[in-house]
Amino acid sequence: MALFSRGILKSMKPFEAFLHTEDVRRTTPDFGLAQSLQKDATERVELILQLPLSDKAATLIFEQVYEALREYIDALLTLEGYKSYSHVASISFLQKYPEFTQTEINTLDNAREKRNLAKYYAEPIPLTETKELISFHNTIKPKLESQFKKLTKTSTETSPTE
Repeated sequence: MALFSRGILKSMKPFEAFLHTEDVRRTTPDFGLAQSLQKDATERVELILQLPLSDKAATLIFEQVYEALREYIDALLTLEGYKSYSHVASISFLQKYPEFTQTEINTLDNAREKRNLAKYYAEPIPLTETKELISFHNTIKPKLESQFKKLTKTSTETSPTE
C-alpha cells in the first residue's frame, strides 16, 4: 500500500516533546468541543464520500478524509486538556494509547505528508491512495471512537456531581 512506509517504521517525536513548544497548549478539558469535533469529522466523511470516487475527485476526497481523521484526534486531545497547533503533534498524541500501532501512526503521518504535497504544492493524489485512506479510515475510526468513549466515561466518573 502506498500509504504505508513500505515496511520501514519511522519514529516520531514523543507527544511530550511538543509540550515545551508552541505546537501544543494545555487547556481545560472541553467535552462539548470534543463532541462537536467528533460530529464534524463524521459528517465531513459522510458528505465527501457522496462524491463519486474518481481520478478527478481523488485529491479532494483524500484531503477531507485526512482532515476528518485529524479532527477525531483533536477531539481526544480536547478531552485530555490539550490544544494542538501542529498536525504532527496531533498524530504523535496517539502514541500514548497502546491501542494504536506504530504502523497506524506512520500511516497517518504519511497521509499528512501526502495531504501537504497536494494542498501546498498541487500534487495530485492517485485514486488508489485515496481508496487506501478511506479503507484505513474505516479501520481506525472504531478505535478512535472507542478511545473517545473511554475518555468520556472516565471524565464523567471523575467530575463532581451537581
